[in-house]
Amino acid sequence: MKDHQIINIGKYIFGLCFLLGNIFFSGYFITESTWFMQWGIVFLVYGILVSLLAVIGLLLYGFAEKLKMNACLKAIGLIMFNAPLGFLYVMLGINLIFK
Repeated sequence: MKDHQIINIGKYIFGLCFLLGNIFFSGYFITESTWFMQWGIVFLVYGILVSLLAVIGLLLYGFAEKLKMNACLKAIGLIMFNAPLGFLYVMLGINLIFK
């Protein structure tokens, strides 16, 4: 795989998780429908699993192909940027639910 393909994997996973997280959070914030809250929690669990599997896969690929380690670490950095955003959304969601 080329370096830009590896980095694109990180971008796609970040973008997908970020977009879906925003949809669920904004949907609950606008409508206060429990459907968005319930599916947001389900998405959070599956998003964490997908991100974790992607990070593990990229690390293994980086260790197997030493020349691709920098690209793998850049992609992992993009994926891991969702972690503080997810934490922020969870804290804001808890505050919205129990206001």
